[in-house]
Amino acid sequence: MTRFRQASDRLVDADTAVRRAEADRLAAVAAMIDTYPAPAPLVDGPAAEKVVSAGAQGAGSIGEFVALEVGALLSMSEPAAWSLVHDVANLRSRHPHLWTAVAELRVEAWQARKVALAAEELSAEAARWVDKKLADLWGVAPWPRIRRRLAGLIVRADADLARRKAEIARRDRFLSIRHLGDSTSVLTARMDTAAALTLEASLDMIVDQMILEGAQDRLPVLRARALEMLATPPLPDAAAPNPSPQLPLADVVVHIAAESLEAETGVARVLARGGDVGPVLLDQLAHLLGHHRIRVLPVTDLAGDPSVDAYEIPDRLRRQLVIREDSSVFPYSTSRSRTADLDHTIPYRRSTPGSPAPPGQTRISNLGPLSRREHRGKTAGIWTLDQPEPGVYEWTNRTGRRWRVTRGRTVRLPDQAGTDRPRSRSRLTDRIDVVYPHAATL
Repeated sequence: MTRFRQASDRLVDADTAVRRAEADRLAAVAAMIDTYPAPAPLVDGPAAEKVVSAGAQGAGSIGEFVALEVGALLSMSEPAAWSLVHDVANLRSRHPHLWTAVAELRVEAWQARKVALAAEELSAEAARWVDKKLADLWGVAPWPRIRRRLAGLIVRADADLARRKAEIARRDRFLSIRHLGDSTSVLTARMDTAAALTLEASLDMIVDQMILEGAQDRLPVLRARALEMLATPPLPDAAAPNPSPQLPLADVVVHIAAESLEAETGVARVLARGGDVGPVLLDQLAHLLGHHRIRVLPVTDLAGDPSVDAYEIPDRLRRQLVIREDSSVFPYSTSRSRTADLDHTIPYRRSTPGSPAPPGQTRISNLGPLSRREHRGKTAGIWTLDQPEPGVYEWTNRTGRRWRVTRGRTVRLPDQAGTDRPRSRSRLTDRIDVVYPHAATL
């Protein structure tokens, strides 16, 4: 165990060194921007160096040949060097909180550059607003969660820009079919999201029927077969009536914050059965949902702690937990809770002769979504988990390193004294700690 701890320390040190080197490289590029000589009229005509924008609005200006210097020093092409210069100029001027987080090694350089690129069409003021909104996430939330948050903030920051980009995207719709020569083909398409949701719901209806009839293939295979069935429907019976096709039932969840309802331009986050639709302006919801039969579910009180005296988890508990925890509660996990296992933090104990099962073991405050591999690691005792209060998950690995996960944010805790700790008792035969979701969600 001591050698394993030493290896884990080495990994942490190496990651820190990489982050520091990447942060130093960005700082060095910033220094080159600051010290690059102002263009001098050494020659006239089109060959003369021009002063150009160093980045987006508010990022300043610089001589256009700076990218040649940076590219040569870093063994990269001029376009790649210009991309680096633009990102650094934008980060420093338009995202000061993020620039500080990079210097403090709380965020990787490539992630910071993704943010700068995503916000480059915003005004300087809007970019700084986005930067401020993301400031408390760096270092405590995994990148995919921040990326989803970033997308919503960009829409909120400039709704008109979001509408223009959506209109451009709709004009750029396409469908490409590439035949592979082995009796299969690849379809790639960009289409209206409302139509895509209708197609997705139709496919899911066919897949559900396949599963009821005993289909055992993986979900991606079943969805491909369902699309083939839609593309090659059976010939209709000439004597049969021709009723209008029934609209599919959309399994769509719309999250609207109170501040969005109060704001003049609100943003909702739409979750569909197949994955996130993403941030949507409230006035676009009617178009998005208008092509479906909508199932309205009761408002879920996330503060409640309902329980049942059974190992199986009813839909109402699952729904409440999935809404509260939209991702796995494992440190820095990006697995979505809709397709995760629901784990009993304290493993479920069934009744044994002379010892009835304690009541209320299956309750919100004793559950948490985990991906299959995360769940198996906990069940095997390689990781231990405590939930000192509902929604607070404290993890310890085999070397004594500890993390706390709360609402998708991960924070390192002081290590446990010593590197050896007792194995989890979850392997006792009278306890159960594995819950698998329906096959169609895997």
